[in-house]
Amino acid sequence: MALLFVKPNLLRHLLANPNVRHLTTNRNAAQNVIPIWNAYFSLRKKRCTYEVVPYLPCTAVPAFGTFAYFIQMQVDPLTKILGMDPLMAAVGTTIGANFSGFLLSPVFGNTLFKLMNRKTAYAMDIRDKEFYEHIKKNRADARLNSIRNPVSDYYGEKIQSVHDYRCWLRKQCEHYRKGVFSGDVNGLEDCLGKGSFR
Repeated sequence: MALLFVKPNLLRHLLANPNVRHLTTNRNAAQNVIPIWNAYFSLRKKRCTYEVVPYLPCTAVPAFGTFAYFIQMQVDPLTKILGMDPLMAAVGTTIGANFSGFLLSPVFGNTLFKLMNRKTAYAMDIRDKEFYEHIKKNRADARLNSIRNPVSDYYGEKIQSVHDYRCWLRKQCEHYRKGVFSGDVNGLEDCLGKGSFR
Protein backbone atom coordinates (compact mmCIF):
# COMPACT_ATOMS: atom_id res chain seq x y z
CA MET A 1 0.00 0.00 0.00
CA ALA A 2 2.86 2.36 0.75
CA LEU A 3 4.24 1.76 -2.75
CA LEU A 4 0.96 2.85 -4.30
CA PHE A 5 1.29 6.20 -2.54
CA VAL A 6 4.93 6.64 -3.65
CA LYS A 7 4.39 5.80 -7.34
CA PRO A 8 2.18 8.80 -8.26
CA ASN A 9 4.63 11.20 -6.60
CA LEU A 10 7.57 9.50 -8.30
CA LEU A 11 5.84 9.61 -11.67
CA ARG A 12 4.95 13.25 -11.18
CA HIS A 13 8.63 14.11 -10.67
CA LEU A 14 9.73 11.96 -13.60
CA LEU A 15 7.13 13.39 -15.95
CA ALA A 16 7.88 16.99 -15.01
CA ASN A 17 9.94 18.35 -17.87
CA PRO A 18 13.10 20.07 -16.60
CA ASN A 19 13.64 21.72 -20.00
CA VAL A 20 10.45 23.79 -19.62
CA ARG A 21 11.58 25.11 -16.24
CA HIS A 22 15.07 25.74 -17.64
CA LEU A 23 13.61 27.66 -20.61
CA THR A 24 11.43 29.78 -18.34
CA THR A 25 14.41 30.55 -16.10
CA ASN A 26 16.50 31.49 -19.14
CA ARG A 27 13.76 33.75 -20.49
CA ASN A 28 13.45 35.50 -17.12
CA ALA A 29 17.23 35.93 -16.94
CA ALA A 30 17.23 37.43 -20.44
CA GLN A 31 14.45 39.84 -19.48
CA ASN A 32 16.48 40.94 -16.45
CA VAL A 33 19.61 41.64 -18.54
CA ILE A 34 17.77 43.11 -21.57
CA PRO A 35 14.55 44.45 -20.02
CA ILE A 36 12.89 46.05 -23.07
CA TRP A 37 12.75 45.14 -26.73
CA ASN A 38 14.20 48.47 -27.91
CA ALA A 39 17.35 47.68 -25.89
CA TYR A 40 17.53 44.34 -27.70
CA PHE A 41 17.15 46.06 -31.07
CA SER A 42 19.92 48.56 -30.28
CA LEU A 43 22.23 45.66 -29.31
CA ARG A 44 21.23 43.86 -32.49
CA LYS A 45 22.17 46.91 -34.55
CA LYS A 46 25.49 47.12 -32.72
CA ARG A 47 26.15 43.43 -33.45
CA CYS A 48 25.39 44.03 -37.12
CA THR A 49 27.98 46.82 -37.16
CA TYR A 50 30.52 44.46 -35.56
CA GLU A 51 29.79 41.94 -38.32
CA VAL A 52 30.03 44.41 -41.23
CA VAL A 53 33.16 46.39 -40.23
CA PRO A 54 35.63 43.44 -40.50
CA TYR A 55 34.75 42.79 -44.16
CA LEU A 56 37.49 45.07 -45.50
CA PRO A 57 40.41 43.85 -43.36
CA CYS A 58 39.31 40.20 -43.47
CA THR A 59 39.19 40.23 -47.26
CA ALA A 60 42.16 42.49 -47.98
CA VAL A 61 44.74 40.93 -45.61
CA PRO A 62 44.52 37.30 -46.90
CA ALA A 63 44.46 38.46 -50.51
CA PHE A 64 47.43 40.77 -50.00
CA GLY A 65 49.37 38.07 -48.10
CA THR A 66 48.76 35.46 -50.80
CA PHE A 67 49.63 37.93 -53.55
CA ALA A 68 52.84 38.96 -51.72
CA TYR A 69 53.83 35.31 -51.32
CA PHE A 70 53.45 34.60 -55.04
CA ILE A 71 55.22 37.82 -56.06
CA GLN A 72 58.40 36.96 -54.15
CA MET A 73 58.31 33.28 -55.17
CA GLN A 74 60.76 32.16 -57.86
CA VAL A 75 58.93 29.95 -60.30
CA ASP A 76 60.16 27.91 -63.21
CA PRO A 77 57.72 28.56 -66.05
CA LEU A 78 57.78 24.87 -67.02
CA THR A 79 56.62 23.60 -63.59
CA LYS A 80 53.02 23.43 -62.45
CA ILE A 81 51.54 24.60 -59.16
CA LEU A 82 48.41 22.74 -58.05
CA GLY A 83 48.29 21.21 -61.55
CA MET A 84 47.99 24.63 -63.21
CA ASP A 85 50.15 27.25 -64.82
CA PRO A 86 51.96 29.25 -62.06
CA LEU A 87 50.21 32.51 -62.99
CA MET A 88 46.76 30.88 -62.97
CA ALA A 89 47.54 29.19 -59.63
CA ALA A 90 48.60 32.53 -58.13
CA VAL A 91 45.45 34.28 -59.33
CA GLY A 92 43.19 31.40 -58.24
CA THR A 93 44.64 31.10 -54.74
CA THR A 94 44.58 34.90 -54.25
CA ILE A 95 40.90 35.00 -55.20
CA GLY A 96 40.24 31.95 -52.98
CA ALA A 97 41.96 33.61 -50.00
CA ASN A 98 39.98 36.80 -50.63
CA PHE A 99 36.66 34.89 -50.76
CA SER A 100 37.40 32.78 -47.67
CA GLY A 101 38.25 35.96 -45.72
CA PHE A 102 34.97 37.45 -46.92
CA LEU A 103 33.07 34.40 -45.63
CA LEU A 104 34.85 34.36 -42.26
CA SER A 105 34.52 38.07 -41.48
CA PRO A 106 30.96 37.86 -39.97
CA VAL A 107 32.11 35.00 -37.73
CA PHE A 108 35.06 37.10 -36.59
CA GLY A 109 32.80 40.13 -35.99
CA ASN A 110 30.22 38.12 -34.04
CA THR A 111 32.95 36.57 -31.87
CA LEU A 112 34.39 40.03 -31.21
CA PHE A 113 30.92 41.32 -30.28
CA LYS A 114 30.45 38.46 -27.79
CA LEU A 115 33.87 39.12 -26.25
CA MET A 116 33.17 42.84 -25.90
CA ASN A 117 29.64 42.28 -24.50
CA ARG A 118 30.03 39.20 -22.30
CA LYS A 119 27.29 40.25 -19.87
CA THR A 120 24.62 40.48 -22.55
CA ALA A 121 25.76 37.79 -25.02
CA TYR A 122 23.80 34.91 -23.48
CA ALA A 123 20.68 37.05 -22.97
CA MET A 124 21.05 38.24 -26.56
CA ASP A 125 20.96 34.65 -27.83
CA ILE A 126 17.77 33.97 -25.87
CA ARG A 127 16.16 37.18 -27.15
CA ASP A 128 17.19 36.24 -30.71
CA LYS A 129 15.32 32.95 -30.37
CA GLU A 130 12.24 34.73 -28.99
CA PHE A 131 12.35 37.34 -31.76
CA TYR A 132 12.66 34.78 -34.54
CA GLU A 133 9.77 32.81 -33.04
CA HIS A 134 7.70 36.02 -33.33
CA ILE A 135 8.84 36.40 -36.93
CA LYS A 136 8.03 32.80 -37.86
CA LYS A 137 4.61 32.99 -36.22
CA ASN A 138 3.54 36.31 -37.74
CA ARG A 139 5.04 36.46 -41.22
CA ALA A 140 2.85 36.07 -44.27
CA ASP A 141 2.72 32.78 -46.11
CA ALA A 142 5.35 32.67 -48.86
CA ARG A 143 2.95 30.73 -51.10
CA LEU A 144 1.01 33.98 -51.57
CA ASN A 145 4.07 35.59 -53.18
CA SER A 146 3.71 36.89 -56.74
CA ILE A 147 5.23 39.54 -58.98
CA ARG A 148 2.45 41.96 -58.11
CA ASN A 149 2.45 40.98 -54.42
CA PRO A 150 6.04 40.27 -53.20
CA VAL A 151 6.71 39.29 -49.58
CA SER A 152 8.10 42.27 -47.68
CA ASP A 153 11.18 41.49 -45.51
CA TYR A 154 10.37 37.81 -44.99
CA TYR A 155 13.07 37.27 -42.32
CA GLY A 156 12.60 40.60 -40.49
CA GLU A 157 16.15 41.77 -41.14
CA LYS A 158 15.19 45.43 -41.51
CA ILE A 159 13.48 45.63 -38.11
CA GLN A 160 15.42 48.06 -35.87
CA SER A 161 12.83 48.97 -33.23
CA VAL A 162 9.40 48.05 -31.87
CA HIS A 163 7.89 50.66 -34.22
CA ASP A 164 9.59 48.95 -37.19
CA TYR A 165 8.22 45.61 -35.96
CA ARG A 166 4.68 47.01 -35.89
CA CYS A 167 5.14 48.39 -39.42
CA TRP A 168 6.47 44.97 -40.48
CA LEU A 169 3.33 43.34 -39.01
CA ARG A 170 1.12 45.72 -41.00
CA LYS A 171 2.98 44.87 -44.21
CA GLN A 172 2.65 41.14 -43.53
CA CYS A 173 -1.10 41.56 -42.95
CA GLU A 174 -1.40 43.62 -46.11
CA HIS A 175 0.47 40.94 -48.07
CA TYR A 176 -1.82 38.25 -46.67
CA ARG A 177 -4.93 40.30 -47.42
CA LYS A 178 -3.83 40.97 -51.01
CA GLY A 179 -2.90 37.35 -51.60
CA VAL A 180 -6.07 35.82 -50.17
CA PHE A 181 -8.80 38.43 -50.50
CA SER A 182 -7.43 40.49 -53.42
CA GLY A 183 -7.23 43.67 -51.35
CA ASP A 184 -10.37 43.35 -49.20
CA VAL A 185 -9.86 45.19 -45.86
CA ASN A 186 -12.10 42.91 -43.78
CA GLY A 187 -10.23 41.12 -40.99
CA LEU A 188 -7.23 43.48 -40.92
CA GLU A 189 -7.76 44.36 -37.25
CA ASP A 190 -7.57 40.67 -36.26
CA CYS A 191 -4.29 40.29 -38.12
CA LEU A 192 -2.68 43.33 -36.49
CA GLY A 193 -3.52 42.33 -32.94
CA LYS A 194 -1.94 38.88 -33.01
CA GLY A 195 1.79 39.63 -33.01
CA SER A 196 2.52 42.04 -30.20
CA PHE A 197 5.54 41.53 -27.93
CA ARG A 198 4.91 40.38 -24.40
